[in-house]
Amino acid sequence: MKIWVTTEQKIKQHNELQKFRGESAGELTEKRVAYLTYTEEVGDEAIAVRVKLDPAGIRISRKGTINMDFLFIEGKTTQNIYETPAGRTVMDVHTTKLDYKKLSAGGRLVIEYELSEQNISHGHFRYQLDYKERLQ
Repeated sequence: MKIWVTTEQKIKQHNELQKFRGESAGELTEKRVAYLTYTEEVGDEAIAVRVKLDPAGIRISRKGTINMDFLFIEGKTTQNIYETPAGRTVMDVHTTKLDYKKLSAGGRLVIEYELSEQNISHGHFRYQLDYKERLQ
């Protein structure tokens, strides 16, 4: 199914709050679980994003100059790969809130998490993704 995706990210680092918002056309594919795919524009770069909506845990993969593959399980800390041109690192993701609701004409995913690397905090994050069916 063709969808329209709206994302909003809030990042709190060192008592500063940054907000990012994006909109993109995408697709929802139903297999054993549902997958959302869309392209995120960051500056001049297009980043392919895939969200696996598995009840056992939400997985978000991004492929571009920065590659990431994060697994979110509410109340748990997972170790995940984060790769930049400078190298590859393992990040700890502690998910404090995970809420996915499938609605009649789309859905909403909200993830709140803390990101750290070798016990050094990279901040608190909130990711919200809304999607709805598009006709074209």
